[in-house]
Amino acid sequence: MTEPEKINAEPTIAVRGFDHRYAGLDMETQCVHAGMGWERPDVWSPNVPIYNSLVYYFDRIEELDDMIYDKRGGYAYARWGSPTVSALERALSTLEGAEATLACSSGMAAVTLALLGVGLTQNATILCSNDVYGSTYDMVKHTFPTLGGRVVMADFLDLAQLETIFEREHPGVVFFEVMTNPLCKVIDAPAVIGMAHRHGARVIVDNTFTTPYLFNPIAAGADFVCESLSKFIGGHSDLLGGSVSCRQTDLDKLEVLQTQIGNNLDANAAFLALRGLKTFALRLEKHCANGVLVARFLENHPFIERVWYPGLPSHPHHATAKRIFQPGRFGGMMSFELRNGDKDRVFRFINALQFILPAGSLGDVNSLIVYPARTTHHWLSAEELQAIGITPATLRLSVGIESAEDLQADLDRALRV
Repeated sequence: MTEPEKINAEPTIAVRGFDHRYAGLDMETQCVHAGMGWERPDVWSPNVPIYNSLVYYFDRIEELDDMIYDKRGGYAYARWGSPTVSALERALSTLEGAEATLACSSGMAAVTLALLGVGLTQNATILCSNDVYGSTYDMVKHTFPTLGGRVVMADFLDLAQLETIFEREHPGVVFFEVMTNPLCKVIDAPAVIGMAHRHGARVIVDNTFTTPYLFNPIAAGADFVCESLSKFIGGHSDLLGGSVSCRQTDLDKLEVLQTQIGNNLDANAAFLALRGLKTFALRLEKHCANGVLVARFLENHPFIERVWYPGLPSHPHHATAKRIFQPGRFGGMMSFELRNGDKDRVFRFINALQFILPAGSLGDVNSLIVYPARTTHHWLSAEELQAIGITPATLRLSVGIESAEDLQADLDRALRV
């Protein structure tokens, strides 16, 4: 390995960019090494230090002046960046295949930054999938219009209808999730991205369910990619964070916006995310393996009405998932519907689970189950829930890395209560 780059040595170093030392290596290797060994040129360590510092000082005021006016690298104030956060951003850029990444204080902070950074203004039109995370749905449909923008919600699975909407509405921005939350529908992301660009729109993709382990939106042409670091990338339910990956030409505007609104990630959370990244590929392999086994078990269970998991041939978008995802990888996310289920039946089932945890998150090493109608999408009206297919019997399961046999047994016991 060559001597690590020194961030204060050259003003042209892309601190938040792709770590070219690991270009061409497998993701497993990138997860372990990317972002490491460059932020402290005098110390070699497998772990990036936590820089719990609000301010940074220089030997001479001229050096600070040069840094502020982009004549040299460095740090001055934590809201403008820190070495720990920069190491994470560099690692994420490498995994995403992106020119630059900004780490944010939450997944929703990342979505907000991307929407602002893409240039949404008064009278702008955003075309958004009608099947997105509840908080994103609420923000796009109810908050964004108060700022003077126009929102068009659409079914991104119907490409012919989507083409008609593009021709009629002329959106400037397109937003969607590759695998939707909670029903795990799979959107043909390359087709949607290509369609958007043909119509002059810029594309924001939320890749949280799929992660770069299953699908790479940047390689498919997306302009911005958002991840919730709190989920699979962190992997241990011990940090709150998000990220936006983009082209270098978009970075300047994002940096200014983030400094102004202050939604940057702190050094402690960045350290935990870097720690999680080291086992990210290993964990995702187990999530995927368990996901297939648990989904097959549920699909054949007498008390289950239906299962949404893209790795099942019965899933309506199985062919799309096979085509756009990495071979044999379908993730650890699924939803299912209890037969003859209602709120009381769902509550009884969840309370009977022994180690599958009822928690409003996903992507943990623990298996987590949520009731979307009462948690992640609770602020949607009954009509809105029905329109996207969420029923009173719908449950979302994030399959962890436990024994698949133990998970099946836990589900079976609870279903028979």
